[in-house]
Order: sequence, then C-alpha cells, then structure tokens
Amino acid sequence: MNILANYHTHSTFCDGNNSLQEIAKFAYENGVNYLGFSSHSAYPATTGCEMHPEKFSQYKEDIFQLKSQYKDKMEILFGFEADFLPPLSFPDYSYYEKHNPDYLIGSVHFVWNQDAIENGTMTVDDETGKVQEGLEKVFAGDKKKMVQTYFAHQREMLKSCDFDIIGHIDLVRKRNKPLNLFSEDDSWYKKELLATAKEIAKAGVVVEINTGGMARGATTSPYPSVDFLKILRKFDVPIVFSSDAHSVENLLYGFDVAANHAKLAGYSERQYLTLDGWKTLNI
Repeated sequence: MNILANYHTHSTFCDGNNSLQEIAKFAYENGVNYLGFSSHSAYPATTGCEMHPEKFSQYKEDIFQLKSQYKDKMEILFGFEADFLPPLSFPDYSYYEKHNPDYLIGSVHFVWNQDAIENGTMTVDDETGKVQEGLEKVFAGDKKKMVQTYFAHQREMLKSCDFDIIGHIDLVRKRNKPLNLFSEDDSWYKKELLATAKEIAKAGVVVEINTGGMARGATTSPYPSVDFLKILRKFDVPIVFSSDAHSVENLLYGFDVAANHAKLAGYSERQYLTLDGWKTLNI
C-alpha cells in the first residue's frame, strides 16, 4: 500500500503562491490521500510572512469547505506551522484552542541572543546576505554561539510546548555552505544534535523529513541530515515526509529522496496523519 500525504503546505494565506483550492485540486489529481494545510503563524503576532490572525477564521472556513468538497476522495486536515518566538508566539494548543486545528507544526525560524536581547532577532531562513547581516547584528559574528542557540531554542520549545510535528529541525544548515557556519563533523555540533534528539524523544513529537530546501535550491539534501536521522533512529523517533511546499508543483517534491534518506538512517517505517490519529506505513 502506498499512501501519499503532505502536511507542510503553504498557500496564499501566508507566503505561498497558490490558493487552498488550487492546491487541493492539484493534490487530488496527483493521487494524494491526505493533505494538510499549515499556514505560517506567529499568533497573536505577525512577523511578515505569517498569516495575520484576522485571517484565521476565513482560513478555517475555506479549509472546511474543501473537507466537504473532497469528502470520500481525499482527507484534508486543518493545521498551522506555528513559530516559537517567546514571549510572543508559541506552537502550543492552548494558543490555538479557539480554532481547534487538526495538528500543529512547531518550528524555529528566528534566533535571539540571550546575552544581548537588545540586539533583536535574526532568521536562519532567509537569503545568505540577510543571514550574514543578522549574525553580525545579533551575535557579533559568533557563528558557533548562533548555532548552539538555535538548537537551544528547539529544546526549549520541545520542553514547553504542545504540538505534533517538529519542523525542519536543522534549518540552520540552509546557508551553512556559503557562510561556513559549522562543520557537521565538529564534536560540539554533534553534541547539539544528540541533546536535541533526546528532547524530541521525550516530547513524543514526529520529525518531518523536509524536502523544501531542495525544492527551492538552498540545499542538496532534506532536513534533517542523515547523521541527525541516525541519532533520532536510535531513540525510536517517528518520521513523516513533508515537502514544505510553497507552490503546487513542489507538493510532492523529492519524496523518493526522503525515502532513501530515511533508509540510509535505518528507518523502515514512516507515519502519516489521519483525522483518527497517526498511522504507520512501511517505507
């Protein structure tokens, strides 16, 4: 049995290029069984690419119309990719209780320096020049401290928030090649991965193998790296395939690569989410 599913999907409600209706049509025509919408959210705030809270009701209404339209054809799920940006935004069900989503993706896009809060925040999910600019402004160019802080934020999110899927857990790799932020062979970097994997296992969340960086030409392999996946496999952390699609043509991008990635790390099973909960499928 082959199940096609994607839960990390962005539309014109945030920074995606296609409407919910266009995405659902494309998904159905291409054999998708389970489609989850996950607009960016920094509720109750917004940082620019996130969906404004005023649009939440319309977003939910449109998705529920599609649920009805595709009933018995394709299961559609209502979700958010929620930013961890304390004290403003938390990927936690208590923040989204009013809207009652089917699932939440918890993600870290922004990093801040605990020793110099006045320096503001930077994002690791931007073009190379802007990441470099943020590194200089927020961390005075200290690459190691920035990377360690990124993973510390992930662990803090895992300890304090209630969500289902953790998004692109080593997104800090996105601009590593041009900026030489770290070596994946560095002992301190491996310690960050191990510490983060332990917290993921404790939290009981699912890790996505995210092909979005590949689709947009930023990386040559999915998030997380095979080495990180091998550590996660030792802790029996479950995985799900995600495209982080911002355009319909990338909705199922690189899932064959994701499968090979998982197998290299020792995985033989992946998860998929239904309205009845998580299910397991052989890779």
